[in-house]
Amino acid sequence: MYHNSFDESLQTFYQIIMYREINTKELEELVHAHADIELIDVREKIEWDQIRIPSAKLLPLSSIQFRISEIDFSKPVYLFCRTGGRSGQVCGWLESQGMDVINVAGSIRQLYQEQSDIIEITDAFVPSYMS
Repeated sequence: MYHNSFDESLQTFYQIIMYREINTKELEELVHAHADIELIDVREKIEWDQIRIPSAKLLPLSSIQFRISEIDFSKPVYLFCRTGGRSGQVCGWLESQGMDVINVAGSIRQLYQEQSDIIEITDAFVPSYMS
């Protein structure tokens, strides 16, 4: 059966394609070292407006299929979201397209729980978002 829906494709590839993953401590080390990486946040803007990693580029899951050209694949590409699920879906999909990407396990919620200094919490932050 042929599926032309991006969401269906993401769901299918997420289950089939394996991708690399790092934890939040490894991401912190990269950010602190000012590593030359492409850090992509796949959450939606309303989430980004609450809490974010300032050095990340926002490319929401809802539009990433139209914005792939904005990703610099000449650098190591790391993706994250709230917990790692959506970014994992995008990693699987991008890997299926021949792109080399890395998921951040735990993502922004883990960084928040660890009180990481690489995140920025804004005045719009709602603590229940991290539940």
